[in-house]
Amino acid sequence: MFIESYIIRQLAAFAEYGSLTRVGEELGITQPTISRAMQKLESEIGAPLFERSKNRIALNENGKFAAKYAKKIMDLQNEMIEKTRARAHLQKKFAVGSVAIQPAVCAVGHAKNLYAGIESRYDIDDNELNLIRGLTDDVYQMIILLRPFEDKLFECQKYFTERLSVMLPKSHPLASRKSVALKDLAGETFAVYNNVGFWEKIKREKIPGVKFVQLVRHGDDDPITAITAVSDMPSFISDRTTAFTLPKNRVAIPISDKEMNATFYAVFKKKNAPLWRDLLDAMKKEASKK
Repeated sequence: MFIESYIIRQLAAFAEYGSLTRVGEELGITQPTISRAMQKLESEIGAPLFERSKNRIALNENGKFAAKYAKKIMDLQNEMIEKTRARAHLQKKFAVGSVAIQPAVCAVGHAKNLYAGIESRYDIDDNELNLIRGLTDDVYQMIILLRPFEDKLFECQKYFTERLSVMLPKSHPLASRKSVALKDLAGETFAVYNNVGFWEKIKREKIPGVKFVQLVRHGDDDPITAITAVSDMPSFISDRTTAFTLPKNRVAIPISDKEMNATFYAVFKKKNAPLWRDLLDAMKKEASKK
């Protein structure tokens, strides 16, 4: 037995409005059309649902019972439509807010690989309160923080740990060291990307007299690769960087300061987690590397 959706909608509407006239006004159909639909429903169910008199029709106890199910069915149908539309909308865009650039780049890369044609972008902001506010207001579908963040509306999972090393010319006085502290790099001028997040603040605070030549990356061009291949200017490299090949004239020395070894956490709305399940699984695999 199959009861058509329009009949269920009319029953739910009759239970809400209480008269054929109001149902007709709300749904834009005639009273005879509603009457025929209700008669068809009674025939399908095999039980009377209404008390009828010359000038009045009302739900009997069977009708009230059936109307409760009709409302549930309509609520579920509306929920299905709303959530499917939301899913389709979300799958067209993916915005990440992050305290650092590398985890943001990785997350956006996963999204592009998994969802064909998706619009992906990231913002870098070392103010975690701004990022949490952006996630709350749906500016971002995901944010990446330096600490776990638990809330009834949000879910948090460990993403990955990243460690920075300093990239020095082999002729540099520190090039033979097994590790260096940021204070050992006092007075150096570094080639760095602009807008890398919280890393820059730490470097400025802990490297006395530091100077930065900030470079902007355009498309696939990597200005750090170009400048370190032809100059003695030091730079930094992440152990999460896979596309970069260390030039032959360079060595990478681990930085011993604890701040240079950071753990990142991905945070997203619990209600949206099912929509991004494939992405979250990919991020878990990323977290297990290195």
